[in-house]
Amino acid sequence: MSYMPGLPRVLTHLVASLTVTAVAAAQQGPRPVPFVSQPRNPRQGSLVTLRVTPPPAHGDSVVVVLGELAGEPLHFERRPGGGFGALAGIPLDAPDTVFLRLELHRATGVVDSAQVRVSVAPRVSAVQRIATAQRFIDAPDSVVTARIMAERELTRGVARGAHDVTRLWAQPFVRPRPRASRVTTPFGARRVVNGIASARHAGLDMAGAAGATVRAANRGVVALVGALFYGGISVYVYHGAGLMTAYYHLSRATVAVGDTVERGEVVGRVGATGRVTGPHLHWGAQYGRVSVDPVDLLALLAASPD
Repeated sequence: MSYMPGLPRVLTHLVASLTVTAVAAAQQGPRPVPFVSQPRNPRQGSLVTLRVTPPPAHGDSVVVVLGELAGEPLHFERRPGGGFGALAGIPLDAPDTVFLRLELHRATGVVDSAQVRVSVAPRVSAVQRIATAQRFIDAPDSVVTARIMAERELTRGVARGAHDVTRLWAQPFVRPRPRASRVTTPFGARRVVNGIASARHAGLDMAGAAGATVRAANRGVVALVGALFYGGISVYVYHGAGLMTAYYHLSRATVAVGDTVERGEVVGRVGATGRVTGPHLHWGAQYGRVSVDPVDLLALLAASPD
């Protein structure tokens, strides 16, 4: 399956050749590997598109590219225009440098190993002060603690499973709420809840009246439907190639695990379940276990393939 539709045309204008160290059975020493990331200097919590165009080695072409970034495997696909493309997630707490590890598998069986340094810009966000039910702030008892830990392990397992699904989407991603819906909390915001500093916000909160429709951002398979302590009634959707979206605080879900949903299909209704201050949708996006800004999904396929 070609990855070409997922990489915007603008990438062709951003090619930057970085020198990496390639170690192969047949050849030692530095070898230039043309490498592109979009954006070129991603911020913390960004979804990035990568393109690698390996040079031939004495006619021995690269047939497979494997990679890893931030502990997550990358799903490189051959581009008809040349090279290989993949998506990757930059963690919200990433330092100023992360490393992309590559394996270039050649037709003769030779494997070149490469490591690329990727610079990461900080994500600057305002501090948001909110109030919620005190039970979400007080130290939980042993029963609630066990529930929270079990749910955390469950959702981490679901996130890992996103790498086992082939890419299901072929059209641009869309917002789960109408474009006019007000964003009440942006991705990455620093929160103070009931006067206590909380973790950075790993999703996008969108205003909505109770019972308003929530739609799938793109084609996918429902991976999880459940009532979570913090997220309330939640729906997780696999889109394939490591991508997953989540929809929290629903009043009810309208899909079941295993359902195939189309882009724009209703998956639930806006509610106020879980840790909330009122009815709204928390829209999350992840590359594997790495939370990324859902707005970045909307840029995929924004330009025609080259």
